[in-house]
Amino acid sequence: MVYFDVPQVAASIPERERPMSGICGICAPGTPASRMNLASLYPGLKLAGDRNASCVTGLSASMGVVPRWAGQQVGEVPGVRLAVDADLLRVGRWVASLKREGAPIEGLSLAQQLCWLYRLRGTDFLKDLEGSFAVAVWDESLQQLLLAIDGIGIGSLYWTQEKSGFIFATRPSAIRAAQQEPAGANHRALMQYLLFSVVPAPLTAYEGIAKLRPGHLLRFVNGTVHQECYWDVAYTEDRSLDEAGWVREVRQGLRSAVNRQLEGCDPESTGAYLSGGTDSSSVVAFMSERFSSANTFSVHFSEERYSEIGYARITADRFHTTHHERRLVPGDAAAALQEILAYYDEPFANSSAFGAFACARMASEAGVHTLLAGDGGDEIFAGNERYAGDKYFSIYHSLPAWLRLKLIEPLASLLPDGESSLGLPKRYLRRANIPNPQRIFSYGPYFSFRPEEVFDPAFLQQAPAEVWMDVANEHFHRPKSASELNRLMYLDLKLILADNDLRKVSGTAELSGVRVRYPMLDAELVQLAARIPSSLKLRGFKKRYIFKKAMYGILPDQVLNKKKHGFGVPLSHWFLKEPQLESLLRDVLHDSRTRSRGYFRPEFLDRIARLHREENTAYYGEALWYIVALELWHRQHLERVQESVLGR
Repeated sequence: MVYFDVPQVAASIPERERPMSGICGICAPGTPASRMNLASLYPGLKLAGDRNASCVTGLSASMGVVPRWAGQQVGEVPGVRLAVDADLLRVGRWVASLKREGAPIEGLSLAQQLCWLYRLRGTDFLKDLEGSFAVAVWDESLQQLLLAIDGIGIGSLYWTQEKSGFIFATRPSAIRAAQQEPAGANHRALMQYLLFSVVPAPLTAYEGIAKLRPGHLLRFVNGTVHQECYWDVAYTEDRSLDEAGWVREVRQGLRSAVNRQLEGCDPESTGAYLSGGTDSSSVVAFMSERFSSANTFSVHFSEERYSEIGYARITADRFHTTHHERRLVPGDAAAALQEILAYYDEPFANSSAFGAFACARMASEAGVHTLLAGDGGDEIFAGNERYAGDKYFSIYHSLPAWLRLKLIEPLASLLPDGESSLGLPKRYLRRANIPNPQRIFSYGPYFSFRPEEVFDPAFLQQAPAEVWMDVANEHFHRPKSASELNRLMYLDLKLILADNDLRKVSGTAELSGVRVRYPMLDAELVQLAARIPSSLKLRGFKKRYIFKKAMYGILPDQVLNKKKHGFGVPLSHWFLKEPQLESLLRDVLHDSRTRSRGYFRPEFLDRIARLHREENTAYYGEALWYIVALELWHRQHLERVQESVLGR
């Protein structure tokens, strides 16, 4: 029997080789730099091959960076200290503006230039930043610490406030490594993980550690934390253009977004993920206008329902790319599991991370340092299958209330329950009467069981079903005047994309020494898409209606008209095929540590394993992967203890 002993996995990856980098800092008003143990945060940010960590320190606030990329820096000018982890675009615009205003920025580093931008603009300096970023600023005159990340949430920052001060970092493991008493598990957040496969911001898996939300600014002053939204998507549907006008706008918007994201890139060291879907294919199409024989990377599987390689090859042929592809087998997931477990310091169960990791590793081996990804197109142009699926239920509420309540529902109540065709109307009405956003997530594996059948009573008491949808509800209701469709897309931008898919793609790329840019999430393109009337995004039940019209004649017809697959990995099936993965699954489910955590009823673990073997392998296999990833996170990350951040 092969057993994945996670502590052994951790031991097999030396600290210096863990693929991480980023910024961190401590703010303790009145505390001298000598008492702020900044170096205690660095182990959570270390990466093989990194240059030495550097810092800017002083009374009350110290900041450090463990760099991998050129945009990871610290710097200071009189009155301002700054740490930045960024991949910024069109920097020349605000640099030229600073020069016109007489700022002495000649020969200064990016971090120092940002210091001057802050000195002259205050917090409005964030409006000048394009691209991905996480930034921290100490304002000496105001005795104020500022934290901010980009509006989409590609960058990340975590923080905690303790009696001795305020700690922040781009990874929670850096904070926890430096705490006097390392944070324990946040049970409410872990329930969110089981529901959504990831812990959503502002929660984290660690009690007392929070994550900054996209487009938010945090101020720490006088021992108090204040947060505000400085940028967000504005859904103001513009009906002044006809369909042909929107086709032109979308096509040019896509082309311009790809061109902006190629700033500073060269053909040899730049490539693109190519799944075969419309988003990645569109990125490749416009990228190929700039770079002949652009590098493209695809993975595929023997399991045909998960593979779009035929469409990827059609796109590669159409645009004459230098195409790289690899067929993944179950053993590849077993081999990659160690590195992925070591990297993600919160529970993370997006199984397509294995495919993303293989693509990024393939790119790195080919000498590519920057990859363009197609993520985001579904969430801004209405490409998710569930948007169309949900419309079947939402149209029920367009009927007059008297018809629904006085006629349809009383008649349906006379029909039998169950899965027979006679029970279909009753099942339809039951789901149609679930309000969004709960309805859109109601297909999830942990929503399909009664909570008391699944979870330990004590766990349910800490994370009761009444609060399960709190984060999702907040996102869904935030765009005040938006259509139902736009609310769902906004929710997905925050919960599915920023908290999940971007963590997957950016994280596995960093594991491989590659950085990622997201043309579909270019801020100008996102705002352009937000102005498109909802009826042109989802026309009837046709997803991406205006997007596909815009790409007609550019993308091959086979790609435009194909059925959506998504970038899935057949991990659920591999758990039954690959000896190492099968052994891992069995060992985790039956290990006394798993069963004594206090999350699941033991009988549910047996039941879900049986359902995986005997009924819907793909569906229940995903639920099992959530359990495995949670348990291995416990062993690898939660149980580690490090020294305190503040010298005693």
